Parts: sequence; C-alpha cells; structure tokens
Amino acid sequence: MKVMIDTNIIFDVLTEREPYYTDSALIWSWSKEKIITGFISAISINNIYYISKKVNGIPYAQKLVDQLLEEFEIISLTKNILKQARTVANKDYEDLIQYFSAIHEGCDILVTRNKKDFPAIGVNILEPRELAERILS
Repeated sequence: MKVMIDTNIIFDVLTEREPYYTDSALIWSWSKEKIITGFISAISINNIYYISKKVNGIPYAQKLVDQLLEEFEIISLTKNILKQARTVANKDYEDLIQYFSAIHEGCDILVTRNKKDFPAIGVNILEPRELAERILS
C-alpha cells in the first residue's frame, strides 16, 4: 500500500503532540518496517529541516533528515506538481502540493489530520486513526 504522509503527521511524532502522537507514530513505524510504503514530499524534508534547525539546532536537523531519507520514499517536487497545485481555488497551496504529489506517485492514500483542506477526489484522504483501523482490521 502506497501512503503519502502529510508533514503534520511527521511533526506529531517529533513533538509527541497529543492526542495525535500514538496514531501518527504507528504510521511512521509501519513505513520504517515496510508494512506500508510511506512517501513524503521533497517539500516536507525542507520544511522539517528548517523548523527542526530553529528548535533543536543543525546537528539534530541533519540527523533527522538522514533518518527521514532512510525510512520514507521521497516524491520529487516538479514543475507539473506546482502548476497543478495552483489550479484548485480556495485550498492551501502547500496541502495541494502534497495532494498532487500523492496523485503523481500513484499513492492509494494520503494520511493527514486536516482532511477538509484536501480535494475529495483522486486519492483517498484518511486521518491516522482511520488508516490504522483499516490496516489493523
């Protein structure tokens, strides 16, 4: 199963943000263990590095990027994805980059905590709890 993982899921794990941590950490561990094929967008790597560097310093951020590159597949950011993300009105551009990245990669699911911010067609949008229930059933 190919699963696009939104940046907010990664931050839930890194910050141990409750009540989301447990489900998000489960998704991350499934990617690491190859139970799912977890994808993140190249734009997520940059955003995670930037914020982690500000909060925890450069060595931490560098180690984190190495870990992400090891445990997830990375979807390249292309001109086509950026253009497609501009075609949908009234949605967050960064979320649309994630959405179209998932479509271009042929992902079955995009997992996020903000389902309402994504188009309702093209790829299944699930919250971490919904994905966990689907896999565990």
